[in-house]
Amino acid sequence: MKILFLTKMLDYFKERIMDLQQEFPNDKFVIPKDREEAEKHIEDAHVIVTGSLSREQVEKAKNLRFVLVPWAGVNGLPLELLSEKGIVVANNHGNGKIVAERAVALALALLGRVVEFHNDLSEGIWHGYEAGSHPEDFWFSLQGKKVSILGLGTIGRNIAKLLSGFDCQIMGYKKTIEPVENVHYVTNNLDEAINFGKVIFVALPLTRETYGLINRERIEMMHGKFLINVGRGQIIDEAALYYGLKNGILAGAGIDTWYLYPDSDHAVQLPSCYPIHRFKNVVISPHVGGFTIEGQVGRIDETVENIRLILSGGLPKDIVDLKSGY
Repeated sequence: MKILFLTKMLDYFKERIMDLQQEFPNDKFVIPKDREEAEKHIEDAHVIVTGSLSREQVEKAKNLRFVLVPWAGVNGLPLELLSEKGIVVANNHGNGKIVAERAVALALALLGRVVEFHNDLSEGIWHGYEAGSHPEDFWFSLQGKKVSILGLGTIGRNIAKLLSGFDCQIMGYKKTIEPVENVHYVTNNLDEAINFGKVIFVALPLTRETYGLINRERIEMMHGKFLINVGRGQIIDEAALYYGLKNGILAGAGIDTWYLYPDSDHAVQLPSCYPIHRFKNVVISPHVGGFTIEGQVGRIDETVENIRLILSGGLPKDIVDLKSGY
């Protein structure tokens, strides 16, 4: 089989591929040096490791049988076309527990007003006892809070695990109701989940069903609540998020996934067309939830294991339902 890698290659990834080459000497592993070379290999590749393919590329890939996404999100793929062609897509949850750690860190920073107090103190402005103990200077503890986790995949389950040490009451939202460790209540009713939590974590994938799921109407249900997003930006309607912050509906937001990203034409890029970053009760992060050594190793190891399963005649883990995007 021919395996084509259309993703950024860390040295560790290359080392693992060399191990695979020794294990499967009759199979071909291709790491193209540029986009032009990559296009030449798409036509006869059996497996493509990537998070992004165009419809034209899928049509061109006559031998394609598997697409392995080296992270969780599959929103960069033409899922309907892949489904029509019977191509198996598998994603990757090897960095899920790391993303969960980032989610909880955002929540702690947001409720603790860490960034706000840091910025003020760097200007000589004090809060708390030394400023006269004003009630408006209180920060908020995560301990004992009611928490809702929207999405109980690897990230959501690990958020719940981390929060168990804070004695939080946790409600999880997922399509099917079933017991989940460290989650006290599970519901398939999104509005019930939103009403329950003082702190709401978004850990859903971006699909046709979840695009714009948190709209203005649901933002208006979040009076006095803290919203944390480590799923995908477009799950929360951009204008609705700004509306909720500007009008004091949300108590605050911690965001790692966005609407605008840098590209070859915009090396410097604000993450939203609205000035969300200017609110004191917002903590922003540049989509680095899994960007640690441990997170990269985890997702690479899981990708390599999926390749090994395929080359051994089996199927990869975490096959995506192409109709739902999960």
